[in-house]
Amino acid sequence: MNSSPRILIVGGGMAGWTLAGLLERQGIVPTLIEKTPVYSRVGFWIGLYPFSAAILRQLGVYTDYDTAALRMESYHMQDAHGAKLQEMSFAHVFDRIHGFMGALHRADLLEILRASAPGTRLFMGTTLNAVTQTADSVQVEFSNGSREEFDLVIGADGIHSSTRRLLLGETLLKDWGYTAFTWWTPPDEEVGRSVHEFWGTGSLFGLYPLKGRINAIGGLPTPADLASMEQADIKALLHSHLADHPAPVQKALAHLNDEKVFAWPMVDQRAPEWVGGRVALLGDAATGFLPTAGVGASNAIKSAGVLGDELSRCDAATIPLALSLWEKRVRHKVEANQAASRTLAKLMFVNRHPLALLRDALLKHYPVEKIAEDILKSHTEPW
Repeated sequence: MNSSPRILIVGGGMAGWTLAGLLERQGIVPTLIEKTPVYSRVGFWIGLYPFSAAILRQLGVYTDYDTAALRMESYHMQDAHGAKLQEMSFAHVFDRIHGFMGALHRADLLEILRASAPGTRLFMGTTLNAVTQTADSVQVEFSNGSREEFDLVIGADGIHSSTRRLLLGETLLKDWGYTAFTWWTPPDEEVGRSVHEFWGTGSLFGLYPLKGRINAIGGLPTPADLASMEQADIKALLHSHLADHPAPVQKALAHLNDEKVFAWPMVDQRAPEWVGGRVALLGDAATGFLPTAGVGASNAIKSAGVLGDELSRCDAATIPLALSLWEKRVRHKVEANQAASRTLAKLMFVNRHPLALLRDALLKHYPVEKIAEDILKSHTEPW
């Protein structure tokens, strides 16, 4: 009888822990390394689409997710003065598949996923130094100098993936010229269970609720001196840039001094290759998402679910075939969803007032469901 494949997962994020949990259910004990020394409460709002939340049923943690998540009701798009541009009912979109858009803190979702894989060999504060392949195995060197051999290495280490660099060399990120500044505000009855966005000229502001608080995000053209800006400078910039926005924005700005503001550069990437021999890229390491459609985590979890499915039908010798089949099932879907996210970015990140006026006029007559058509198809088409 063949022994279980030796699998290394690089990166303990959404994709990495989803895959680890699925492998454990197949009787495989994976090794997972994470560069962060300890897990913390870092992270912000995540909206999980039903097509990926279903994977949590396979992991045995769906009830925990259902308890932690806020069920979103609707999406509201307004201009910088508060005039309505678009609305979408999440219930209308997802009720026919008996699902919901769930919102929760990234750290809470990560904790739920980690609980699905208690037996995984975990090494924190560890990264890859080198990867060397033969036809039958992969030899890796870790940042502590130790070496080990695996049948498969999965790079799930995010948009700045070191695994991608070792596999493909340096790949450039696409910089969209904006930075999202994020902070927390108290819950607000007027926001309720709905996402509210305000699209301006050279600005985007969003209110994203979860249980007990709201994630406020102000998107602006990236300041030239961002790297040297202090918290006081960032807060002053936000107050100045969003001074003419309506009352919900001003209410959120009033809480700036209560919280630390984090800068989130708007970059994404699309790796030219996902698989090289017995090394594969997963999640943002393969296709990094902007947050514009809120679908990055969902695609990472779903991709990990499909990979777990293909690996369940292979042994160590047939891993390359399983990787090829997985890529054929998933890649076109993920890249289509990324394209939808990029389309939204092109509409959001408009710096010229005449173009913003034209965009607003068009959006009043173009349903947001049409923009997100490929994402919505992900719920009703096979992966």
